[in-house]
Amino acid sequence: MLRISNQLLHQPELGEEHDLKLGQSQRERVGRFDLTPMIDVTLQLIIFFMFTSQLGQVAHTQVDLPLEPGEKTVADTPPSFVIDLTGDGRLMLETRPISRAHFLRLVDQEIARTGGADNVSILVRPDRNARAQLLNALALELRERGVRRWKIATTDPAGRP
Repeated sequence: MLRISNQLLHQPELGEEHDLKLGQSQRERVGRFDLTPMIDVTLQLIIFFMFTSQLGQVAHTQVDLPLEPGEKTVADTPPSFVIDLTGDGRLMLETRPISRAHFLRLVDQEIARTGGADNVSILVRPDRNARAQLLNALALELRERGVRRWKIATTDPAGRP
């Protein structure tokens, strides 16, 4: 008696076997979705936004601002300069010491660049321990140049923004 196995009875044709393998590989590809590239891009975007947000902030010297309520409105445009007056009387521009004469030369250049003193605005951040005489002298020099748009930064004593 001759026994023939089921495998021998059904031998797939050439095209049929090929289709079977192709179908399996497509299912495997769909089943294995790789998240690594998406995670990489997300982390790169997070790093990019963290880095650029730090660049947008202006560097300031640590000063104890005067305790006054101050103005409630926010300026439409940023000031041309933010100058810090420390408790020991030094002027600081973006955390670097600057002489009064050099700062006033920069103001003159900004006046020339913008087409007039009316287009220049300055924010002075005086330490509350700085002598008022130094602030007054700076105010007089700015007025002599025609700069009328300058403000003093303060801290609200009630803690309100």
